[in-house]
Amino acid sequence: MKKIYFTCLMMLPFIGFAQNYNVTLSVNAENITVGPNGVYAGGGFLGGSDAYPMDDSDSDGVWVVTLSLDPTTANGGNFIFLNSPTGAADWATKEVLAGLPCGDPANYDDRTMPTITADTTLLFCYGACTTDGTCPTPPSPKDITLSVDMNCYTGTATVANGVYVNGTFNGWNGTSDPMDDSDGDGVYTVTLTLTAPSIEYKFTVDGWTDQEFFDTTYLCTKTSGAFTNRFLESSADTTVPAFGWNECGPCATNVGITEELSSFTVKPNPASDVLFIENTTGTTSNVTVYSITGALVMSERFENESILDVASLPRGMYIVRMENGLEEKVVRVALK
Repeated sequence: MKKIYFTCLMMLPFIGFAQNYNVTLSVNAENITVGPNGVYAGGGFLGGSDAYPMDDSDSDGVWVVTLSLDPTTANGGNFIFLNSPTGAADWATKEVLAGLPCGDPANYDDRTMPTITADTTLLFCYGACTTDGTCPTPPSPKDITLSVDMNCYTGTATVANGVYVNGTFNGWNGTSDPMDDSDGDGVYTVTLTLTAPSIEYKFTVDGWTDQEFFDTTYLCTKTSGAFTNRFLESSADTTVPAFGWNECGPCATNVGITEELSSFTVKPNPASDVLFIENTTGTTSNVTVYSITGALVMSERFENESILDVASLPRGMYIVRMENGLEEKVVRVALK
């Protein structure tokens, strides 16, 4: 009996106890202006946006914190760095990793903790994916102008309380980026200064009282995990044509659906070098081609027929809109 008891005591160190590791997170913030509250690590398995304050007492621009982490919860868990959050839910202050390989699109574009098997130091750059503690030259900022036509809004929220754009660039926080309709035409506009190569976003009313809802059939969207949002890629200043509320084109023109009208014909589809646009009414009409992100590609005014040279366009899906003042048709065209 004594031998059995002694054997059980010897086995205790090997069973039933999880070992924590000291993990030092070090993030280079040389490419940003750090706010008065400093840099924090948070989100995901770490907790709120102000979960762990980081230290830069030597003022070298590198912020550091050492955490005791349980690998069973930390390994593969999500987290993020934040610039001067004011509370536990200040997600508008998080770094923007949308479209970057180190951002997890299924989890708000947060970082993913690597597998931890011992005490270690992990090196990062704020808003970038380098892992050696250096920061790449930041991209030049660009102005992105977004507009939404609320004349086709049929929801119950009070538009007078504000129309907003929310996305990966502001942490989906609700009210950081209000849109303007100072001319009272029902089209709300905002210009954002961004550096990220791409963004996911949607329009909302009165904070998050109402929001756009998309499914995967909408051509102007991207699905990340359980979320389908508007998507835009841009490397320069861009003005995106006004979208109707919850649509990928103007009001009353949901380009997730082909509207069959006899006045217009588009052929061939798929196309390669040219697109033939026919107008059976003979009235003066307009044809406009958009990329799937809503960027204007080409536009032409015609009467009976228009021949569009598309040979130089990148292969992919495009949105073709035709209207003559009385009727309108929107179709998806593939270039192969």
